[in-house]
Amino acid sequence: MRNYVLDMTDNQFKTAAKSIIDKDYRLDQVTKWIYEKKMSSFENFINLPKGLRKKFAERFLLRILKIVNKEKSIIDDTIRYTFRTLDKKYFFAVFLSTNGRNSVCVSSQIGCPVMCAFCHSGKVKFTRNLSRGEIIEQIFQIENDTGKRISGVLFMGMGEPMLNFNNTVFVLDFLLSSKKFGISKRHITVSSVGIVPAVKKLADKNFGIRLVLSLHSVDEKLRRRLILNNLGFGIEEILNAGKYYIKKTNSRLTIEYTLIEGVNDSTADAHKFARLLKRHGLINSNVNVNLIPFNSLANEEFRVPGYESIQKFRDILKFSRVTVNIRQGKGVDVNAACGQLGY
Repeated sequence: MRNYVLDMTDNQFKTAAKSIIDKDYRLDQVTKWIYEKKMSSFENFINLPKGLRKKFAERFLLRILKIVNKEKSIIDDTIRYTFRTLDKKYFFAVFLSTNGRNSVCVSSQIGCPVMCAFCHSGKVKFTRNLSRGEIIEQIFQIENDTGKRISGVLFMGMGEPMLNFNNTVFVLDFLLSSKKFGISKRHITVSSVGIVPAVKKLADKNFGIRLVLSLHSVDEKLRRRLILNNLGFGIEEILNAGKYYIKKTNSRLTIEYTLIEGVNDSTADAHKFARLLKRHGLINSNVNVNLIPFNSLANEEFRVPGYESIQKFRDILKFSRVTVNIRQGKGVDVNAACGQLGY
């Protein structure tokens, strides 16, 4: 059975490759082709002898995912990708291009165990975690397919990255490494519903990447209805974990709130949200709130709030000195926006 290179640490790959080559400069050549030039076939490693290329191809796999579908938005050029794994499972990733910056929204799991009621990923039965290589390969494949260099990565696709913690951390190391992808920590975002122990462990790693906590309600009972499997973590301890993250990493925290008509978009909800943030000392320059108008699909039980309702909610937060943005969905016409990545 061939080893999947992107799942391996540098030391694991070096040890496995020793049976093929014993010269360090050859190994350096190979790793440059894999990580700097991002080649998908050993046949393209043209500064290696053909016999050596053949041996690598017999022992190792460079790619295991297949792009089985690609849909491009006619509104904003967002591209939704459907990937198939070796074990014939399907998941999604999204290419986003904004103001000359190219980002990939990656998935971390196949299906999602959190099962948010308003999210189509949550309606897909959880199958398994994606391996670290499967997460990384999404970026490689999309970069190769679009021909555009990826300068930002969002862990905001299918799945809860904090429930695939070890693989997520491996990938963060990979993305930040100057010898691998070399992406700035300011352009890497990890989103979580608030798996408190994992958020604190991520803070202790001190990568300094941007953390997003998905709150979606300031009422515990309602939040439990919206986030069916929140693993028992309450709003207070989630916000405390967010404060811990800010303190440990000296980086910014984003709090996401999906606005759903008649569910959590009232003026009373907005005032309660502002009071909650004030009580926790989270009205400051290190914290911003992203309001996300619900992105609907056909036959939904939930509805998108009206324009005036969205603006009023934002204005109440702004009046309380909360830094707040309304995040418009990208790729809505190809079901690539937040909450739309289901089958």
